[in-house]
Amino acid sequence: MSWNDAHGAAMIAAAQAHQELGARVDDYVDVFGALRRAGVEVMGQKLGGLLGLYVDSSSGVAAGCLVNTGLEEVAMRHTAAHELGHHRMFHGTSIDHQDQASGRWGDGWPQHEREAEAFASWFLMPRPAARTALDRCGLQLPEAPADAYRMARWLGVPYATAVRHLVRLKVIDRHDETEWLKHSPADLKSQLSGGLPVDRQAHVHLLNPEAFGATLHVTAGDCLVLAMPGGRFVDPPAGMSSSAPDTPGQLTLLGPLTPEPARALWVGDGLAEETVLSSVTDAAEPFLISLRRTPSREGSDHFWS
Repeated sequence: MSWNDAHGAAMIAAAQAHQELGARVDDYVDVFGALRRAGVEVMGQKLGGLLGLYVDSSSGVAAGCLVNTGLEEVAMRHTAAHELGHHRMFHGTSIDHQDQASGRWGDGWPQHEREAEAFASWFLMPRPAARTALDRCGLQLPEAPADAYRMARWLGVPYATAVRHLVRLKVIDRHDETEWLKHSPADLKSQLSGGLPVDRQAHVHLLNPEAFGATLHVTAGDCLVLAMPGGRFVDPPAGMSSSAPDTPGQLTLLGPLTPEPARALWVGDGLAEETVLSSVTDAAEPFLISLRRTPSREGSDHFWS
């Protein structure tokens, strides 16, 4: 089976899964909620060189999957969507290794792995959700790697997943894909933040006026940067800081491209599960955005908090 054939089958399966599992298609997709509604037990634990695994119900027990909590949140989400693909496309038990990460597509993949990987992309990035992400970035189309990275933050997917799927959505071409995948997320984070320190497994969220009123999913270590005239955060909620984690006082030493402390905040472990972040701008109204902190995914999904 070719990758084109895999995407054709997966696109249909993902659309059916969205409808049958009550997953929205116009915004951030709750893949872990979809797995629960599909009757798949989910466990999170460190798995070394494994991304995850799926166990079907042929032995008489409920279907289940494991996700590697040593991965960053968006990689866990991609893995979970991949395992959901195995479940929805009736593949049977499957073990997924690190060489199957979203940035390492290979011609030697078996049919069921190609289908599950394509399913993950279509499930997490349906066309309406991609359009919403572009709108919140203030973009008509992505024109540079940093645009794809910003989109990926709203969708909760790895950068490589976003770039590859933009080709399938006919938003960019193969040449763009090849060139954009040469850019590392670390370089793009540095570019978007103006060189602010961001942990390897954390992300940069560049906020512009079009994101007003939206819900942004964040995790500890993430850096939020205002990109609007006169923008500065006011009364940040408990669990957020204008100093980078473990680097107090560094903000003034990073050069002229660095945002002022009031324009950048870092997410800490103490942030409430849901909160509203406020900022003032040169516009008449304050800029408001909702934050939703992703839970720890260790152990059974019934106890994630």
